Amino acid sequence: MMKITRNKKNKTTVTINPQTSSYEVLPLELVIEIIGRLPVKSIARFLLVSKLWATIIRSRDFIKSFPLGSCSSPQPRFLIAFNGQDHTKEHLEKEHWYFFSSSFLSRSCPIPNYEYRSHYYVNGLLCIGCGQKQFIVNPTTGKSIALPRVRTKRKAPVSYFGYDSVSDQYKVLCMTEAQRGPNFLRPSSQHQVFTLEAKKRRSWRMLECRIPHRPLSYGVCVHGVIYYMAKTGSTNDWSQLSLMSFDLRSEKFGVSPEIPITEIQNSHVVILNFQGKVAITTKASTYTFDVWVMDEDPEEGNKWLRKLTFSVEPWNGLFRNLYITGITQTGEFILAPYFNSDNVYVGLYNHYTDTFRKIKVQEKEDNDFKRNHVKRIFSSDYIENVRLL
Repeated sequence: MMKITRNKKNKTTVTINPQTSSYEVLPLELVIEIIGRLPVKSIARFLLVSKLWATIIRSRDFIKSFPLGSCSSPQPRFLIAFNGQDHTKEHLEKEHWYFFSSSFLSRSCPIPNYEYRSHYYVNGLLCIGCGQKQFIVNPTTGKSIALPRVRTKRKAPVSYFGYDSVSDQYKVLCMTEAQRGPNFLRPSSQHQVFTLEAKKRRSWRMLECRIPHRPLSYGVCVHGVIYYMAKTGSTNDWSQLSLMSFDLRSEKFGVSPEIPITEIQNSHVVILNFQGKVAITTKASTYTFDVWVMDEDPEEGNKWLRKLTFSVEPWNGLFRNLYITGITQTGEFILAPYFNSDNVYVGLYNHYTDTFRKIKVQEKEDNDFKRNHVKRIFSSDYIENVRLL
């Protein structure tokens, strides 16, 4: 038998019945360290051992520290996901997302079959946007939850996903925009946020946004702030391209300097986290990419700096047309093909050494990933997450 006790100095210990063990006391930190080095499947079973073990595994300290020792390697930990319909269902009412990573070969997670629109991977969790429905998926456990329907009558809300490490909170930001009618191409409206919290009533909360804008791109979360590209301006002129921000803690919107790209480059823009700073990559030609980094200066204000320009043309025999999908912690740009092929792969370009390498995904033969309409997700900062949804 075990129980948790706290002494006057607020130190937590685990007391074990001396009739069943020769050890009278185990510090909670030691118990967390032992469990934290076990595989995810074992931890899932330990939830049923006792209330004590379930309390430890569900605790914030354990979730944030798991798995112990996983951050020591500088090598990127890829997470690659594919979707495919469940052909065993009579009306194909579900689709499966298949996940591959360096820590497991394959894992699947079924979600209802809605029209897929967006995805974001942040700190171990994946948010899949399907119009008015948003799904949170944990690739480590293969579990998912459906969020309440977004509070709007419009069918195509825009969504973003972020995590704030200080408050240890995940939030989904949504806004709507008219696709036709008199408000077509007008600013977004019905801004709302959803906080992912366990054992609490979950609902969308409406927000006030005093910066008229219309989102144009996917977003990225850097240090607890979501960034995305948008059109800003006046009532008669929405031609300015700006970087919008949403602080997850204060839940306030902000706008950064005008983005230094042309309207033609707009369709090839990717926003990413470049060594802790917000960066925008644009495609200058078939094989050439420009990288702009936002320099944050409290005195002179934020400004865009062209960090580098690189070309992958010397290796064009290794791939089809590529686009940038992210960057590793070691500074390698991740490039993925626009179109599907018989081989599933990503390319890694190192701008420090001007080298390129190709990584192929070893998929199972029974996985139907080679259809042209399959969706793919690539991430290089995968971490195992035992957070229960």
